[in-house]
Amino acid sequence: MLRGLSLVVPAFDEQSRLPATLREASRMLPRIAAAAEILVVDDGSRDATAAVARQVDAAVPVRVLSQRVNRGKGAAVARGVQAATYGLIAITDADNPYALDVLATMGGAVEAGRCEIAIGARDLPGSTVNRGYGWLRRSAGQALSGLTWLLLGLPIRDSQCGLKLFRADVARELFALRRIPGFGFDFEVLALALARGRRIERFPVHLTHHDDSRLRLIRDGTRMLRDLFALRRRLRRGAWRGEVSNVAEGCPCCSDQGFHEQVERSGWRMVECEGCGLWYLRPVPSAAELLSLYDADYFRSSSANEFGYADYGRRADAELRRETFRRRLDALGPRARGERMVDVGGGLGFMADVARERFAERWVVEPSVWAASQVAPDHHVVKAAWEQAALPAGGFDLISMQDVLEHLPRPGDALARALAALRPGGYFLVVTPDRMSWLGRLSGESWLSVKLPEHVVLFTRTRLAALLRQVGFEMVSIRPARQVVSIGFLVARAGFARALLERVVPGSVRALRLAVPTGSVEIVATRPV
Repeated sequence: MLRGLSLVVPAFDEQSRLPATLREASRMLPRIAAAAEILVVDDGSRDATAAVARQVDAAVPVRVLSQRVNRGKGAAVARGVQAATYGLIAITDADNPYALDVLATMGGAVEAGRCEIAIGARDLPGSTVNRGYGWLRRSAGQALSGLTWLLLGLPIRDSQCGLKLFRADVARELFALRRIPGFGFDFEVLALALARGRRIERFPVHLTHHDDSRLRLIRDGTRMLRDLFALRRRLRRGAWRGEVSNVAEGCPCCSDQGFHEQVERSGWRMVECEGCGLWYLRPVPSAAELLSLYDADYFRSSSANEFGYADYGRRADAELRRETFRRRLDALGPRARGERMVDVGGGLGFMADVARERFAERWVVEPSVWAASQVAPDHHVVKAAWEQAALPAGGFDLISMQDVLEHLPRPGDALARALAALRPGGYFLVVTPDRMSWLGRLSGESWLSVKLPEHVVLFTRTRLAALLRQVGFEMVSIRPARQVVSIGFLVARAGFARALLERVVPGSVRALRLAVPTGSVEIVATRPV
């Protein structure tokens, strides 16, 4: 008998067929596992699917998870996988087309370590079909299997069999990485599993097909073909590369597991939280991989629109940055004076430089060893990530966190740490990209702040203000951030018009300075006395 099994049942408009499926699963699961549960994921049904699921008298717990809108079978299964309790997670369809007794054999193979994923296969000897699909549906399935082999190199026939079982940690990893929300999630998850070296074993199944299928051959078949070609493109672009962590976690601000895909670039993807609207990288790179980004090349990048800074320490650029910081301190007025301040992610120490006349002690927290070595010797330098920096609690009059929060995978924890480091009545200055700024909305996916994987989270000003209040800050001011730049800086970032502007804008004009909106938000908050 298996130690524990969670059965995920995605359902869309299944009020008529679902009760029989739940009763049968409830009858079988106690014979298969010592502990079991059923998770029904109502995928935005228009009928009483959720209500009838809650009313079923079952011998094992039935949990009903509801999606507000219909997002597709893949998204529904992913929701169930994230919420599952036990060490094995199985998936079946709402019409219960497969006999569930085979789960004992499939789960036994996973518990014994023979494989990490067990999938049903209708083409294996030993499989039986009590009532099969029509010739058109069967031919379409065979064609899809051939295409998955041809386009993806997927050596598994019958990837669309609806009965699958996973070791729980593997399931959470794979479904956190998957992107396809509809029926094509099956071949995506299997391709992902093979790409990440997971062991898969196939098992015979016993099928009884029900004619009232929710699969619409032409509509859903077209979508699966589209998803298949999109997956092939992502594989060729290096999707799923690199070490990752926290793949099973939800939104880093509200922990909601629901999300919508937004941007994919260089094998990384950014999603929007259904709960609070935060854009965040899913999955998050490991801490070691994030830290490795910030070497000397980060501050002297040859492709600054995609990664790092063009020449952060060059004299002309350094003066522009100092002028930006000086204006932000001036805007704080008498709040920007005191005994001690700290600039988080302070780079080469430019913010600390302009604070010399205002604060007796100026601290710089910088994870980049190279950047920290460039900071002026009269500042206190802490060579560490903000999360690990050794600082006096309650000892700072001002904490500056400019163009840093978007790099931190746990922004709530980072803000709570800032609150603890401030003295009562001290001030916190934070500048970070505002996804709902006019520049962010106008640029869309091409917005310069969508830099993956270095930018882990992207806030709206409303969401950031709410998080600051939640942590314990009191708000002082919110305004669009401005940066002092040269005309030449703008010309270099003019996209398709760059070549023309470089020819017509003279060097004397390019040297002129002006303060321009950056698409970021500048917030000042205080620790209550």
